[in-house]
Amino acid sequence: MSAGLRHNGPMSQQPFGDIPLFRELQKLLTSDGGPVNFDIARQVAKAIASQGASGARSPEATGALQDTVHPAEVVLAGYTRLPLEEPSRAKIMDRTAWIDTTLEGWRWLLEQLAERFSGELAKLGPESGEGGNPMAAAMGPVAALLMGMQSGTLVGHLAGEALGRYDFPIPRDDDGMLLWVEPNLAAVATDYSIDQAAWGRWLALHDVARHLVLSAAPWISPYFRSLVTEVIGAIEIDVSDIQRRLVELQSQGMESLQEGMGPSAALPVVPTERHGRALNRWRAFVAVWEGYAAHSAAAVAAEIVGDGASKIDEAAARHGATKPDGRAMLETIVGLSAEASLRSSGATFCAAVARLKGIQALNKVWEAPDNLPSMEEIKDPFAWMERILGD
Repeated sequence: MSAGLRHNGPMSQQPFGDIPLFRELQKLLTSDGGPVNFDIARQVAKAIASQGASGARSPEATGALQDTVHPAEVVLAGYTRLPLEEPSRAKIMDRTAWIDTTLEGWRWLLEQLAERFSGELAKLGPESGEGGNPMAAAMGPVAALLMGMQSGTLVGHLAGEALGRYDFPIPRDDDGMLLWVEPNLAAVATDYSIDQAAWGRWLALHDVARHLVLSAAPWISPYFRSLVTEVIGAIEIDVSDIQRRLVELQSQGMESLQEGMGPSAALPVVPTERHGRALNRWRAFVAVWEGYAAHSAAAVAAEIVGDGASKIDEAAARHGATKPDGRAMLETIVGLSAEASLRSSGATFCAAVARLKGIQALNKVWEAPDNLPSMEEIKDPFAWMERILGD
């Protein structure tokens, strides 16, 4: 049994018999052979994202986004002294395109998560004998189906909340292009009564600041991904809950699949000490990354955004303080919870170091992984300065 995972032992009865329902599901929902059925994930995600208002077009905001990318890069590189190797590329898209892009960009994450518990599902059946374990043979496509539904539900809800590439602090395996979801940014501008062009410039500035940090040194992006991988590897999943759902799937048939599309049906992560340690390392990185981007963006906001920057700061803070269905599912399924307080504490840390020692001293956080502050040092910048700067 994999370390960290648990289940309550084999089922007292073999509820699946000759598993006719599973054969039916295999015909209807064939997988591509991987641990996640991405076909069903796309269908579920797009069905969820299509519900409700799609948001009005925002030509002012999207035009400002495109026009601000390069000026923001130049100004931010000048303030931070971080290297700007090559210009960023950007794309405006709708929710459907964001779903396709995200399912592919997060494939590495979703497949690792699926592999974390799919082997345990096979152990719910009888021990293998001479004829093999029919349960183990059936579990592959069923586990892929369940993970496809979970992945689609997660990404579908997030599609209605995402503004840009870095709204959810999970690395993407793609070409690195900046992404913005037009209907969502238009909806936020309307909800908070902010100028759409200024809002577009604000979004571009903050995403470019995040992007600049991740490309500042070759080790940063792979390190970020390794932290997420560590969190996933430390997850303990309550497989007994999966057992219950499989029993319902056998007894209730296709109707029970509808229940898997609600945010409350997310697979539960069981808190453990190991997972907590991994999550703390991820949180510390996210805090300093987001905080550095927020600090540097604030330093040049007047030049890029204009006089409306403070009003948009306030609106963005109010918007970020909410936890809609997608963010709640991300916390439940993956165990990653990027609260607004992380960015705030990271920005406070960066502002303190930059004010006392200058931006080049602060840039030492990006010289090596060992230079990154811990969560304790983020709360106490003097401790980090003593360790790294020798003060």
